[in-house]
Amino acid sequence: MDSSPTELYLPHILSYPIKVVSIDAPPQSSIQRGTRLLSYSFVHLPTVLPNEDPKEPETRFGTWDSALEGTVSAWKIKVGDVISLKKAKDRSVVVVIEPCKHGMQLGGLCVVCGKDMTNVDYTGFSDASRASIQMTHSAFGPTVSLEEAQRIERETAEHLFRSRKLSLIVDLDQTIVHATVDPTVGEWIVEGEAWEARQAKKTSTTPRESGDADVSAQGVEDEDECNPNWEALKDVKQFRLGPESFGPPSVRKGKGKHKMVETEGCMYYIKPRPGWKEFLRETAAKYEMHVYTMGTRAYAEEVCAAIDPDGSIFGGRVLSRDESGSLTQKSLQRLFPCDTSMVVIIDDRADVWEWSPNLLKVIPYDFFIGIGDINSSFLPKIEPLTPAAPGPPPPSKAAENINGSSSSSNPSGDAQPTGVDTSPTINLTLEEEEMAELETTVMLTRNNAALDAQLEERPLAKKEKELQEHEIQEHQHLEHVPTEPAPNAKEPSPKPEKIHKKALLKNDDYELDRIGKLLNEVHSRFFSAYDARLPETGRRKSGPPSRAYDVTTIIPRLRSEVFEGVRILFSSVIPLDTKPETTEIWRMAHMFGARCSTELTSDITHVVAAKRGTVKVDMARKRGGIKIVWLAWFTDSIALWRRQDEKPYLLDDPPMPLPSSSSPIADHQLISSDIDVDSDDWDQEPADVKETAKLDFTAVNWDEINDEVEAFMNETDDEDDAKSERSGFKSGNVSEEEWASENG
Repeated sequence: MDSSPTELYLPHILSYPIKVVSIDAPPQSSIQRGTRLLSYSFVHLPTVLPNEDPKEPETRFGTWDSALEGTVSAWKIKVGDVISLKKAKDRSVVVVIEPCKHGMQLGGLCVVCGKDMTNVDYTGFSDASRASIQMTHSAFGPTVSLEEAQRIERETAEHLFRSRKLSLIVDLDQTIVHATVDPTVGEWIVEGEAWEARQAKKTSTTPRESGDADVSAQGVEDEDECNPNWEALKDVKQFRLGPESFGPPSVRKGKGKHKMVETEGCMYYIKPRPGWKEFLRETAAKYEMHVYTMGTRAYAEEVCAAIDPDGSIFGGRVLSRDESGSLTQKSLQRLFPCDTSMVVIIDDRADVWEWSPNLLKVIPYDFFIGIGDINSSFLPKIEPLTPAAPGPPPPSKAAENINGSSSSSNPSGDAQPTGVDTSPTINLTLEEEEMAELETTVMLTRNNAALDAQLEERPLAKKEKELQEHEIQEHQHLEHVPTEPAPNAKEPSPKPEKIHKKALLKNDDYELDRIGKLLNEVHSRFFSAYDARLPETGRRKSGPPSRAYDVTTIIPRLRSEVFEGVRILFSSVIPLDTKPETTEIWRMAHMFGARCSTELTSDITHVVAAKRGTVKVDMARKRGGIKIVWLAWFTDSIALWRRQDEKPYLLDDPPMPLPSSSSPIADHQLISSDIDVDSDDWDQEPADVKETAKLDFTAVNWDEINDEVEAFMNETDDEDDAKSERSGFKSGNVSEEEWASENG
């Protein structure tokens, strides 16, 4: 590795264009840092102040000194050559053989030769800049050069091909687990464990044979009701993080009521997503898995210890926000700087990845109702109907070479020249560093405040109370329903009135099963294409990845199949004052294979509407052959990565308004057929309401037609109220006296 040649580029700070005057370090000469390599001349244009006479251009001279040490192998320029800035950027000028390229560094030292990389001299070039890529999961791991990163990734690809695996980056919060610090969860767990202990004690005692004892035992058992959330909480993991886990001392300054986590730490409750064990075990057979989380290092390690105690799944491959370098974005290049063609991501947030082509978006896991992601409360909430932020520019050819075909530049494995730009290293100014630190402090403080709010406000306890109050109200509503007492039954006072609590937390999530199938599909398509490609190329497995077996091609294709052949017209979905092409929903439609229009053209297949009765909906209904669906059809299809059956989402025919230019006969037919299909009791209405609902058109006064329309519309509203009251009457919730008083 270190014997390969290094190509040097001229610094960008020279006064271009320059003319080479002399080559001062001939081929085969040894050079040290600071050795003169060449001399050059350039034309200086003096600055002319106001009211001064023009000055003649001056020819000046300069030198270029070496920032490296080694032996000059060859020059690519000659005396008399004129070099522009563009040429200096595009082409190297000299090839040097270095004794060490310092391609791997650790703690400011070269791992290979032990040289101090932090020294900076008058050239302004820092050897530390030659190995700036961090590929390990630790913030204190070694950094490597691009050449070394390419070598490492080639070895990784060879290992993955031999194992028939891909790489998988796994988010934790709301993807694999859901977390909260609400102490209510701990109390419910204690209640459930105590109830389990009492039940175990009961079953271990010998039951008495008397019937009275059985009845008594049954009564005690009814009184000893288990917390309804216990069943879903049985596999919740718990751990405590100390205050040092919530940011540096600068963030944790001060004490007070709203500084609990920063001064005392807190207990975390982690609920693994249903099916997590099977998902991790089966996925690990086809993917080498890495954790990438917005949580702290301490948090990530505790969660991984809970869901992967023996390390067989993640194997220590954990990257947290402490090492990633950003609190608001995630970057594939942090772990895979050169080649992402074998990397898949699963995450509940697409915005932090800028909708990477490697991403399989997961429906967020929301087990603890309303808690959200406790480790990134500072991130913006995604509003699908707002204008989307401009997407990243398409990758340049250079970026494509690095990301897609880095190994193709050197299939033989022979030493190839690597370029070094000897321009002075530019570091952040003190003001920029202070501003970045302030932004980080603000975000961490905001996140800690959200945790404090959970500890103090106990939102789950509030939601549980609301749920039980609702149950009590429903129970009181049903008290008027007559019930037949059981014969010869004793009168155990409050037993018939006992209300069994309902569970707030439920194990009703099946997302990992869906994601597992998608991952299997990606893996299958990748290696099917890989196997089919081998006979054509004849390359060994370490050869360059082909477009046919590239994850960045497979996943977008899989995504675009969802709405393939669908042409969408949105109605009342995008705000009128917004350019449709800039909205997130328009962008999503195109990403998932649909084509969108702002007009009802002949090729429209679906009208996606947020409400009935719009001009676009009515026009599409008149035309026919177009599926008019609620917005939920679109969002569900995207969330599930599968086009949903339109039938459950169809907009039913709404009551149509009376056209002022139609004939009386046509008007009568339209109105008589306009039944509100969303109502369940149109065909069961009482006779007196039916009489008021009918409109007599046998003798229509055309001068009063507008009054009749208004009367009809008001009547529709009255009918809705009447139907609501009638449903209460039929279900027995409203007595006849109440019905009469309300309608009399």
